[in-house]
Amino acid sequence: MTTTELTWSAFLREPTLVDPLLAKGDVLLKRRDAEPLRLTRATGDDATRDALSTAARLLAPAAVAEASGSFDSQVDARLPWTRFLPSDDRKQFVKDFVREFEACADLGDFTSLGRLLRDWKNTASLHAEGLADILKRPITTVGARVPRPRR
Repeated sequence: MTTTELTWSAFLREPTLVDPLLAKGDVLLKRRDAEPLRLTRATGDDATRDALSTAARLLAPAAVAEASGSFDSQVDARLPWTRFLPSDDRKQFVKDFVREFEACADLGDFTSLGRLLRDWKNTASLHAEGLADILKRPITTVGARVPRPRR
């Protein structure tokens, strides 16, 4: 399956160009001052959603059960950034990821899963920089008041 790029203006001039291109795969409509738009056939989207939902349901129980065993070493081999997470956090990441993947696959929308990954990667980055423990400490002193901005 290929993705064909087409400009927005070409699409507006000749919208009938899109149908033959969709037979080969997705069509990416490039726009000058906005995000590109992806056109895809709904039948393929439904099949993908069903496949991912089924995979999530089949794999979720095994992944959660294995999170306490040898699965831990497999996670950091496949996702090297998780090596910066403490062991308990790595196990929690696997549980969170599997639960979120299962829910996202059911909806066919993986935006939430992307946010979860970004948040966990940021947490790993804080551990890598040695800032995680510092940020967990309570705030004991309050600095000077910030002056009001001048107009």
